[in-house]
Amino acid sequence: MRLKSLAVAAILLCTAVIAGTPPVQAAAYFNAFEVRQVPVDVTADTAANARNKAIGEAQSRALDLLLRRMTLKEDRGRLPRLDGNAVSRLVQSLQFDEERYSSTRYIGKVTVAFSPGGIRSLLGRYNIAFAEAPAYPIVVLPVLDTGSPQISATNAWWNAWARLDWQENLLALTLPKAGDLAMGPGVGEVMQGNGAWVEALGRRYGTNEVVVPVATLRGNTLTVNTSHYGIAGDQTNSVQVTQLPGETIDAMLTRAARDIGDGLTYNWKRNAMIGQVKTPITAILDLTSLKDLITVQERLGQAPIIKDPMIVSLATNRALFTMTASVPPEQISAAMVQYGLDLTQRDGDWYVTPRR
Repeated sequence: MRLKSLAVAAILLCTAVIAGTPPVQAAAYFNAFEVRQVPVDVTADTAANARNKAIGEAQSRALDLLLRRMTLKEDRGRLPRLDGNAVSRLVQSLQFDEERYSSTRYIGKVTVAFSPGGIRSLLGRYNIAFAEAPAYPIVVLPVLDTGSPQISATNAWWNAWARLDWQENLLALTLPKAGDLAMGPGVGEVMQGNGAWVEALGRRYGTNEVVVPVATLRGNTLTVNTSHYGIAGDQTNSVQVTQLPGETIDAMLTRAARDIGDGLTYNWKRNAMIGQVKTPITAILDLTSLKDLITVQERLGQAPIIKDPMIVSLATNRALFTMTASVPPEQISAAMVQYGLDLTQRDGDWYVTPRR
């Protein structure tokens, strides 16, 4: 009886903790089905007709941006092309952020929100996988080495990242505030991988994910060694960028920052795709503490490819979860690593374990 009571209490506690601590997501205000401030500049025979035409253009342009945001680049050629009426049927609301008129011209910025169900249905009809849930935010800590490494909110590499707008991205990349840099260790410690301070920096921004791109500029060649600290474990990679004819150093740095950011987005999105596949899973968690149970439940709830995770059995040393994954079995393990879980098959059974 005591074991049964303990199990029930653990489930109730787990549920209460989860209800009281919502998952950390990329900027909770972000609506994945909304495209903000689409610029339009339209001329017609009257102001009213110009405005109506501008609304149609804004809606079509917003849909194109939304579908590109949610899908992989290799699927862009299969994205549906809809006429104005079909696009309008997908629109949930419009917000006019800026408006200027003349007798024949309309200039403005329009925010377009689409029906989530309509967009999902549209992509489903064309069998195109998509990502819709914002990821964990990622803090980017750029380091520039032009002879000696430096972390500064005023150097050219930092400014290259600052020039890019990631607000309309499912993967939100954030630069630290200058005041937070002053609280950190010297640049040498960061270069040597001071993981404790990097993790503490991430927590200040509500995330476990921090990327440190170290850019070494020698002549017209830029080498970027990037370290990614996160719940999936530490990862590193290196790229080299050469200045194009007529390109300024600042433009090359901006291009490199954009490419690295796009690569981070692509890799995350590829592992968060929601398709037509439904893979039922019953997973075993070998319990070492109540904290493990809470951590697994939280992280399953944060993974967009996992639907309806539930604890169906709980004993003192083992918990049993059921869930449905929207990717094939062979993709599940790689996809779940970025959410801090090992979800793997052994001898025909699924096992789930929180990554430390």
